[in-house]
Amino acid sequence: MELSESTLTHLRDEAYAFLAQQALLAELAGLERERAAVATTRPRFGVLARKESRVAFEHSMRTVDDRELALRDRLTQLTGIAEWLYPIIRKDVSSYLAGLSPDYCRLLQISARLDDWDRAYRTVPELLVAFARDLRGLRQAAEGAAKSQESLAHELAVLRESAERLAQVEHELHIIEQAALLNAPAAITEQIRFPALPDLKRVSWVGRLAVIPPAKAVADVTRVEAEVRAFLGGPAEEIFPQLQAAREVCVALVNRMLDDYWNLLREHARTHYVEECGIDEVIAMLTERYVDTDIRQRQQSITISPFAWR
Repeated sequence: MELSESTLTHLRDEAYAFLAQQALLAELAGLERERAAVATTRPRFGVLARKESRVAFEHSMRTVDDRELALRDRLTQLTGIAEWLYPIIRKDVSSYLAGLSPDYCRLLQISARLDDWDRAYRTVPELLVAFARDLRGLRQAAEGAAKSQESLAHELAVLRESAERLAQVEHELHIIEQAALLNAPAAITEQIRFPALPDLKRVSWVGRLAVIPPAKAVADVTRVEAEVRAFLGGPAEEIFPQLQAAREVCVALVNRMLDDYWNLLREHARTHYVEECGIDEVIAMLTERYVDTDIRQRQQSITISPFAWR
């Protein structure tokens, strides 16, 4: 699998930008030495020194200052260009590495599954609140002085509906988790952990409530309601931090692999892809290719649809 022409171009342009930055930094370092040398020529007697000596010193120092300003301006431009170029190359290298390295591809898939789990879990706290409410409704109906079989049957149906919604989400979460762990390299399985949830598979349990003695049913409902509310009052708040911790492990591994491979490509590009070129020429070329072109494309979108960016 070979790098695409566009990726090679981006790597070459990054190499030009980097080498130009290094050249400017070297010039700035030399300029600091020159400034120190000029400082030694400062007239000893200040305003009492001869006018010619003072003028010559001030001219020399101003020349150094002007050169430094020009160098730093170029360096700032190159830094800005690099900020436009960086996400383009990162996307290129990531896409290429995903097709080249099975481990990298698996890490990307795990990261995607963590995001899927996050999205799927978002409904769980609300469903648990509804489930706890329906548990209380059944318990109150079972404990009430005017309890009837019709009332209990209705509350059981309501509770079963809540339980089915929870079971559906639990099944989705389980599928996502299994898909992620199936792809996880053995070395990181222990580092990527999905948050623990309470038992959400309650459909068959609700069915059993209808056939066990009322006192036993009330005790079971009371216990489960307390468990659900305890989870909502504590561990539920820790779910997203735990998920984020797993995500950060995955992202760190992805970034490490990406950066290692990118650095190899950078070294190759700096050695083989660049030709001798002036710094101002590099700045003009890269500004046109990445900054001006992007702005013109956005401008065209605005011209076609004047309200697109408002």
